[in-house]
Amino acid sequence: MSYVLQDADGQILPAHSISAGLDYPGSGPELSWWKDVGAVQYDSVTDDEALDGFEYLARREGIIPALETAHAIAWVRRAARRKTLRKGALVVLNLSGRGDKDVMKVAERIGERLAAAPARRRR
Repeated sequence: MSYVLQDADGQILPAHSISAGLDYPGSGPELSWWKDVGAVQYDSVTDDEALDGFEYLARREGIIPALETAHAIAWVRRAARRKTLRKGALVVLNLSGRGDKDVMKVAERIGERLAAAPARRRR
């Protein structure tokens, strides 16, 4: 069994995320089972929070995260602000994917204009 976004009639609702990898209205059976047995807790962040997470890691560490990872960064930062995480808690966050593929989408969203990389000359 899986969880899906649905209306009162059971029709699947559209999903949205700035990250194409998270723009899906459901979760698979294994992730659903983990939720049912209490092994995981799922939460969400907004596109704006994810963009803040993207910028935070890029500026703070010089790492351009994938937008999927930027969502996790945003959640951790929010949990720390709200004191949901206890002080001194150890957080392990997997930086999966490549953020360079998302740079143009982020720039467009925040209203920045980026020049395309110059073409390489062939020899």
